[in-house]
Amino acid sequence: MYGSKPLFGREFTMFSRLFLCTVFAIVVNGRIDERKNANKIVLEPEVGNIDGYYVCRGVESGDKSYSGMVTITRKNDVYVIQWVMNGGATFTGIGIRKGNIFSASWATGGEKGIIRGINQYRIEPGPRFVGRWATLPGNGVLQTETLNFLKKFEDDQ
Repeated sequence: MYGSKPLFGREFTMFSRLFLCTVFAIVVNGRIDERKNANKIVLEPEVGNIDGYYVCRGVESGDKSYSGMVTITRKNDVYVIQWVMNGGATFTGIGIRKGNIFSASWATGGEKGIIRGINQYRIEPGPRFVGRWATLPGNGVLQTETLNFLKKFEDDQ
């Protein structure tokens, strides 16, 4: 029955063929999965200084639009980021950059206590930050936000 002929001889048994096909499928699928995963996050090199003023526009739950100003200031290896919204709310946080990805956490006082949040952006030429954010407490839904470069700090003088 099985194994009546050598595994690597000229004639394969049905079991040998099935075994080799399974190994081949695992190897090929593993390579395809590696290529898919390799393309998921592409970090481009850090180019340029991102310090400065930005115009912020976003959409919250319920398709509610908002806008404001954002400052990003580098302090050694981290960034201080502050949002001042048109409605008067302010948020201050700390950010880190890896290639073309910028992530920031922040906190602010709210009616029900402290609200904590996290933003993650892809840095595009301009610079322009395209991202999403979430809060705790929150509804578990990602919101969207874009920061468009306005001017460098040196331009104030």
